[in-house]
Amino acid sequence: MDKNNVVAQNAVFVESLQKERKAFRLREEFMLVPKSMNTIAPKPCHVRGGEMPAEIAKKLNSTLEEQHKTPKQKYDEPMTTQQEIGWLTQEYAHQFKDRKQYGLKSNPITKYAEKYVVDMGRNPFQRKPPIA
Repeated sequence: MDKNNVVAQNAVFVESLQKERKAFRLREEFMLVPKSMNTIAPKPCHVRGGEMPAEIAKKLNSTLEEQHKTPKQKYDEPMTTQQEIGWLTQEYAHQFKDRKQYGLKSNPITKYAEKYVVDMGRNPFQRKPPIA
C-alpha cells in the first residue's frame, strides 16, 4: 500500500471500523463483584430520595452472602486438589483426641498466687488494691 494513496488508506480504515462494529456487543447483563466495589459516601448537601428497590437489595444480599460461604458450603465436591486435603475432616473428627482435654499444669508460682488470693483476697500481681 502506498502511503500517499489516501483512497486506499481510507478503505483500510473503513474495513477496520466494520470489523470493530461486527465484534462489538453491548453488554446489558452486569455481574456484581463485592471485592471490587468501591463505596463512596454521598455528597453532604445532596439529598437522595427513596430506597434501593427490594429486588436489587435481595440480589445484593444473596451475592454478599455467597462470598462469605466456605468452599464446602458452595460445592458438593472439592474443586481443586488442595481442597481435597481436609474435605472430609468432619466425618472423621470423632476419631482424634481433643487437644483441649489437657488442663494447665500448676507450678510453684501459680500455687503461690492461688494461696495468696485465698489468704489476702486479691491478686499478688495487681498494682492497685481492688475497689471495696
